[in-house]
Amino acid sequence: MSSRNNKSILDLLSLEKNKIDSLFSTADKIAKGELSLDSKGFGKTGALLFFEASTRTRMSFETACARLGIHPLLLDGKSGTSLEKGETLEDTVLNVDAMKPEFLVIRCGDDLDLKSLSQKVQSPILNAGWGKKGHPTQALLDAYTIRRNLGSCDGKKVLIVGDIRHSRVAASHFELSQKLGYEVALCGPQDFLPENPPVRVFSRLAEGLAWADAAMALRVQLERHAVKYSLQDYRDQYGFTVKNLKHLSSHALIMHPGPINQGTELDSEVLQDSRSRILEQVSNGVLIRQSLIHGIISGGF
Repeated sequence: MSSRNNKSILDLLSLEKNKIDSLFSTADKIAKGELSLDSKGFGKTGALLFFEASTRTRMSFETACARLGIHPLLLDGKSGTSLEKGETLEDTVLNVDAMKPEFLVIRCGDDLDLKSLSQKVQSPILNAGWGKKGHPTQALLDAYTIRRNLGSCDGKKVLIVGDIRHSRVAASHFELSQKLGYEVALCGPQDFLPENPPVRVFSRLAEGLAWADAAMALRVQLERHAVKYSLQDYRDQYGFTVKNLKHLSSHALIMHPGPINQGTELDSEVLQDSRSRILEQVSNGVLIRQSLIHGIISGGF
């Protein structure tokens, strides 16, 4: 088994802070056009295995590959693949790995054990969203967005609002905040919160927003709840509406990892708010994933 696989990134607790700082610095250089990327990936391939639906994550990894000259091998769902014939997810990954791509970007549910799989493949695995366990690159791009706008993550206060119980994004922020020194707090209906929250919880949105340097709304995942929640009640109490956001500082950031249910967790008018960094998050997602892939193929990781 190749030692390359030591570079798998499945969570953020195992990623050293100096590697995160280096990742952000490389992203800065790419954004400024100060890093030469010509022919770095010439003749190389990267496998993008998306067993779950995705828009931003998948296309940003595709864009990152294209900008580095790497050819992306995309598997998007089961349609048209041997998964329709009964091949297991693990067998699919092992067969793609046998084609020797530089890395395997994988989005999957909890039914695939990426940690166990990482010991069986030659190529490093990049977690692009793993069940409810984590979404490392999303948390990294969120933190990078905060850093670019507020100067640093250290000491900042990040409020996450919504369906935290089922959020892999929130799970990764719990890990990354320990590395970068920002504080995370939660707000949402009781059924949307973790059973044993690892961080502070605000019962009222107004109090949480007044506390925050950055406020992040999450998609309401009603399909995962046994008891249906009134969307109108949710919007009134926890939605990022013009009225509710009056409690957020004029210097704070409004964020959302997407996809957005407009009119539920966030009103369409809020996208035009001067504090909104939602589309900037998408742009930064390409920079972070490009920086990460650059580090892998250049030996920086």
